[in-house]
Amino acid sequence: MPLLGILSLFAGAGMFYTTEQLARRAGEWTLYVSVIGRLIGIVLILWGIRLIASRFAKAGSKVGRLNRDRVMLPREGMMYLLIMIVAFVASLIGRSNMLMLVFSIMAGPFIVNGWVTFSLLRRNRVKRTLPQRAMCGETVSVEVTLRNRKLWFSSWLMMVRDRVGRTSDGGFLGPSTETGLEPTVLFASVKPGAERTACYQLRLNRRGRYRFGPLEVSTRFPLGLVERGFVVDEPGEMLVYPQIGILSSRWHRDSQLAAEMVERQQTRKGMFEDDFHHLRSFRSGDSPREVHWRTSARMNELMVQEFHQSRDQGLIVLLDLWQPARPSASDIERVELAVSFTATICVEHLRQTRGVEQLLTICGQKSTSLRYTTVGQAVESLLDTLSLVEGGSADGLAKAITDASLSMNSLMRCVLVTTRQEQIDLASHIPEDGLPNLEIIHADHDELAEWFTPGGAAPNVHRQETPEDSTRLQKDEVAANEEVASA
Repeated sequence: MPLLGILSLFAGAGMFYTTEQLARRAGEWTLYVSVIGRLIGIVLILWGIRLIASRFAKAGSKVGRLNRDRVMLPREGMMYLLIMIVAFVASLIGRSNMLMLVFSIMAGPFIVNGWVTFSLLRRNRVKRTLPQRAMCGETVSVEVTLRNRKLWFSSWLMMVRDRVGRTSDGGFLGPSTETGLEPTVLFASVKPGAERTACYQLRLNRRGRYRFGPLEVSTRFPLGLVERGFVVDEPGEMLVYPQIGILSSRWHRDSQLAAEMVERQQTRKGMFEDDFHHLRSFRSGDSPREVHWRTSARMNELMVQEFHQSRDQGLIVLLDLWQPARPSASDIERVELAVSFTATICVEHLRQTRGVEQLLTICGQKSTSLRYTTVGQAVESLLDTLSLVEGGSADGLAKAITDASLSMNSLMRCVLVTTRQEQIDLASHIPEDGLPNLEIIHADHDELAEWFTPGGAAPNVHRQETPEDSTRLQKDEVAANEEVASA
């Protein structure tokens, strides 16, 4: 509840109570005192109701006609008005013409300030330009443009205040660290018929959908005693993607070793190898079928195509976003960490591979499945989905594992990223005939530290390779070479 609105209601009721007593002592001014006192009381009550109604209307996406125009008193204006009221009441009680003259002199600038602010706000238009998507933790610039459509007068000291709030599928979220933000820009002067653009910067540290608006334009020029403004319905939305981190060398190394050890039995697309590698000059012993005749004609030299065997590996990612009904701060942090890690491995896989399949299944508040084979718009669609997922009961995990087992083959790598801490709870959701080569990764900072670095920053402390790691790597490389030679 706004304090100024409540005080205005009490002041208006008090004016009705004290008007009769003041009128009895006013003598021949009884009628004027009674009318003016009751008029002031009515104005104060209506003003208080309007302030209270405007506060309740802030959470809505639309601005009602009652709250479109705003009149407010800053702290200086309230003190000035209080002095005016004291001088007016004292002049009536003490029948002092000097105090009435002081009241009249003070009322003049107050009324002029209100009229000037009303004139400055006329025929102004404001709009906002913002990006549709942004990355979590990045600085985003939002442009605000103010246009003065008046023919003769400039707009001075115009302040534009925006509102930013995070939303979910259920609607608008309540006040939080990044809900209820009110960035403000100030336009010193906008000439008649001109427009000026200013910008403010935001850094949103939580993924999700953010709603912008409405815009409020206000001014206190020239004396700062009265603040008037108007509200514009200028809605806008922006998706904030999860943070993309950096995968460690161990993740790439394990993926490469797994791909090397796979014995591929598939039909090749060309007559020689799988994927085109490069063009080179013709050598003695090359087959004429390998000659690229268009390039040879352009270069006036025989050019031969070379292919190499594609060892890109498919990827199946199961994202288990379980969290209790009343999640704590650590539960929410694990969900965000799991989403960030999943986004990192999926985006990296799409960028590093060609023509292989990627399957992402999300189990949280809702179950969602995504399947991609090419990069194209897959990265944007993937991040759009991950920016809006929320943790929940994750009831569809067992079904997701069963469906993934149907798509699993020797050319796929399957990873389960889970927020569950108890291995027993996770084992109850994995069927007995589940995925045999399923890699389970828990969303914990200590466990994920060896796989990736969140936030897109390079790690400060690098993990040293132990003798056991070197021995294991040599054995894996020897086994991979033996498999390739036998194939």
